[in-house]
Amino acid sequence: MPLTLQFGYATATGPRERNEDYGGFVEPSDLQLAATKGRLAVVADGVSGGLHGREAAETAVRNLLADYYATPETWEVARALGTVLSAINRWLHGQTASRAEPGGMATTLTALVLRGHRFHFAHIGDSRLYRMRGETLELLTTDHVWGAPHMSHVLRRALGLDTHVLPDFGDGLMARDDVFLIASDGVWEPLGHIGLHQILRLHDAPERAAAALTEAAQARGGQDNATALVVRIMALGEADTPLAEARDLPLPGRLQPGARLDDFIIESELHGGRESLVYQARHADTGQHWVLKTLPPARAADAEAAARLLAEEWFLKRVHSHYFPEVLPLPGRNFLYFAQRHHEGATLQARLDAGHHFTPAEVATLGIRLLKGLSALHRLDVVHRDIKPGNLHVDRAGKLRILDLGAARCPTLDLREDLAQPGTPSFMAPELFTGTEASTATDLYAVGVTLYHLLTRKYPYGEIEPFQHPRFGEPVPPTRYRPDCPPWLDSALMQAVARAPSNRFATSDALRMALERGETSPLLRRHAPLSMRTPAGVWPLLAALSISLNIFLLLIMLVS
Repeated sequence: MPLTLQFGYATATGPRERNEDYGGFVEPSDLQLAATKGRLAVVADGVSGGLHGREAAETAVRNLLADYYATPETWEVARALGTVLSAINRWLHGQTASRAEPGGMATTLTALVLRGHRFHFAHIGDSRLYRMRGETLELLTTDHVWGAPHMSHVLRRALGLDTHVLPDFGDGLMARDDVFLIASDGVWEPLGHIGLHQILRLHDAPERAAAALTEAAQARGGQDNATALVVRIMALGEADTPLAEARDLPLPGRLQPGARLDDFIIESELHGGRESLVYQARHADTGQHWVLKTLPPARAADAEAAARLLAEEWFLKRVHSHYFPEVLPLPGRNFLYFAQRHHEGATLQARLDAGHHFTPAEVATLGIRLLKGLSALHRLDVVHRDIKPGNLHVDRAGKLRILDLGAARCPTLDLREDLAQPGTPSFMAPELFTGTEASTATDLYAVGVTLYHLLTRKYPYGEIEPFQHPRFGEPVPPTRYRPDCPPWLDSALMQAVARAPSNRFATSDALRMALERGETSPLLRRHAPLSMRTPAGVWPLLAALSISLNIFLLLIMLVS
């Protein structure tokens, strides 16, 4: 059963000439979108003193309700809300500067997102968010007004007030029968904390509670527009997840060539292991070749393995980059599997096993392509967590693709492990062995080890066995194994595999640029050895120092 809510909304103009408040809420009909983005409720109060308060409030609410759901499903809620609010703020502030009419376009705004078992909010201005749980009413936001008594109604922060906006963000766990209230100052100010609490306890139906709040605010002498949006948590149900629908599908079992799986004809088994079964198959109608990935029969009762398999499909559908395999939509599948485009070729590990020796130029080129793909993944707030040669495929045309997103994580689809971190130990960053969460920095470390291994067939800190607790000393420079490795590539790889995350490249784009620019990269020049900084090497410099020292000693002897 998904998260079940009841909403109630009411607004009143009061003694003002016009209502400058605006609010709204969205419950997506798409269950997958609701699972990843949640349900959104917003109230805005246009700043008085100009002609455009209502326009600012309505513009902000309408755009947030629409654009929030257009942000990537992999983004955390705070990032999605913050990105949209920054864009709205720039537009409102720009309108203030471009219009000839007096008065600015500014508004307060408080937004509430309810997703899974958690609530998230973004807040700017002096509208307020409350939560009533049991007999307790709690204020969750802080008013952005000046502290002096005579300036308590003057906003320090609002949308459109300045070129940059700094909303407050917060989150927490929900419980059944929690009641959330978003209220403009025209409601909370005349009623006070006790008045709000009394009315919310009196009315179970959110619609009636919202109407009663606005009516009571006006009855108690409220001189402002009054708006209230009330949300009641009727049922939490199971944690919202986009994987819930397909997780209970049966496994197809071990398939032989010629067997049929829905619309596919099995041609061969590409891989069979404890964690997965991979087949090459032909679509019965189109004749196109696909790779089908499923679980072995021994994993039939393993809900976590099923979740990881479906998570890989979910990620691949959302990474719109040619550095990842194309996934075929399967709305009518009867078994637990997914299909991705088949490409003739081999993984980089398979090429190593076949005896291929990668040149420094090949390693740099592969690194650039890998980092372009990884950059697309990181922009979605997705961490791969298992970059290694065995998960990098190069087709016959030389196109590189990143495989196996079953261990990937993002804020909206976080399949945490009870025990150790996933990944291949020799490619895992030192901090992962101490319990640190995987991040873009750990992915970039794995890229560095991958390129190092392609070049040398060794590991910078030695090979690490499963369940081993390694000690990381100083990494061995790749030039020790490959004297033909140019100094700039040596420097780039050593920086990529640095023990401390702060000493590595900050982003995948920074490492990519270092590989693209080679010896001209300013990021690497400071790491070059002294002997490489002068065209003739270090010996002329040492000779000059020696001559100068001898002359100095001779002068001392003559003086004495």
